[in-house]
Amino acid sequence: MPRTYEDLMGAVGPARFYRPERRRVRDLLARDAVLRVEVEGGSFEIFDVSMSGMSFLSSDTSGDWAPGREHDLSVWMDDRELMRGRGRVVWRGAGPRSLVRVGLELVAGYLDLREIARQDDERRLDRALADGAEPGWRAVDPVFRGAVDRAVHFCQFHRGVLANAESRYCESGDGLDRVESLARRALDALRGPWTEIRTAASRAAARCLEDRRAMVAAKTYTETVLTPLLLDVPIIHRAYTKPLGYPGDYRVMQYYYANALEGGSVFARVMHKLTVEHPLSAGVRTRMAYVVDLVCQEHARRLAEEPAPVFRVLSLACGPAREVAAHVERLGRWSGEVRWTLVDQEDETLSVAYQAGRRAVGQNGVRGTLHCLNLAFGQFLKDPEMLPLDERQDVIFATGLFDYLNTQRAQALIADLYGRLAPGGLLAIGNALAPNEHFWSPEFMLDWTLLYRTRDEMRALAARLPGNAGIEVVEEPGGAYYFLLVRRPGASP
Repeated sequence: MPRTYEDLMGAVGPARFYRPERRRVRDLLARDAVLRVEVEGGSFEIFDVSMSGMSFLSSDTSGDWAPGREHDLSVWMDDRELMRGRGRVVWRGAGPRSLVRVGLELVAGYLDLREIARQDDERRLDRALADGAEPGWRAVDPVFRGAVDRAVHFCQFHRGVLANAESRYCESGDGLDRVESLARRALDALRGPWTEIRTAASRAAARCLEDRRAMVAAKTYTETVLTPLLLDVPIIHRAYTKPLGYPGDYRVMQYYYANALEGGSVFARVMHKLTVEHPLSAGVRTRMAYVVDLVCQEHARRLAEEPAPVFRVLSLACGPAREVAAHVERLGRWSGEVRWTLVDQEDETLSVAYQAGRRAVGQNGVRGTLHCLNLAFGQFLKDPEMLPLDERQDVIFATGLFDYLNTQRAQALIADLYGRLAPGGLLAIGNALAPNEHFWSPEFMLDWTLLYRTRDEMRALAARLPGNAGIEVVEEPGGAYYFLLVRRPGASP
């Protein structure tokens, strides 16, 4: 039944003026598209854009970027002018590599994002029809192309072999048992060769990382010849098609935790299992266990300090929040109360997290409450005050969010979260570690970009914290993720 206008409440929260949607250029247009603004006699590549404004990087000496200053400007996509207008500098801030990031608001003219995207689609179609496949193929590093071709041959060969065997076994009286045995047999046989293939591909891909055009060509080639062969593999289909708008959604996390043979054919089931065994996938399980250890240790510390404490835990970008049930099952019973706050940007994810956590609390008969906050991370990262916490937290952790945040944004968020810790509280921030030989699978097969960080880069995320904060960087037991551990000094209340 259609809902009335009054039924469409939208997000519940403080009233805010409408702001036009802002999109990163890399998310709006093709990988090889360049959107630039000509202003102050210079040409600057646009980072993000909305109907009414944009931001870009500049040097201090390349223009007058004083807030409030107005400039004539024009916006171009490749060699095509999209609009002429006038813009006002609304903010400037530090950017990467000693550059300045400038935000312009259009005071004359506007940008039609839908039309820009349509023109980009037509540009790509015209180029593809005129140039054909050969230029893209030639642009791929031959060593990388050879590594991907090995993966293609591996998949095509074993898909055919396993399909023939599966068909024969299904015709026999004990077909289901034989098919299950075939899947286990194939998994054991293919695990080693596939690991060698993807490791070799990561080494070859490292040659492309410093050259944007080489990187685009390599990713496009992989997604053209290899990824389509694997879209019947459940986890690959989910991560690549991104139905919730991003690859590592709660369903992908559930696949990781299940760590099972899943799929509609033996080949799909084997490749699914090999994918959830991937070091970064297995690391999701080991980092979860590591965080549960931390939470339980901190809970035990609080119980030792106070007979019946209120123990408060915040999980940011919580996903399915398996840590709640694991915490309950590990400790069994306790005096006092535990208050979990689970924050995510997807209602569907929070529903899964709440039901699983509430079930664990109810079945074990412990005193615990779950508060679920649906918060858009894009808005939250710009304004952390949107996180409505009335109480300081004993533990705050984020296991997957910081893989997507640049250094400045990560440092600002960590400083804000530190301020929300109770005295003696612990902040734990996870991040995929660098260097590694595992990045090819997510980045090139699945179009899943992560920011991998070294130990020193992890420590640098704490740069804005006070000097008396306890800071440590540790590697979780699976060896795929670092954790920045930050202790706020002082005794618990």
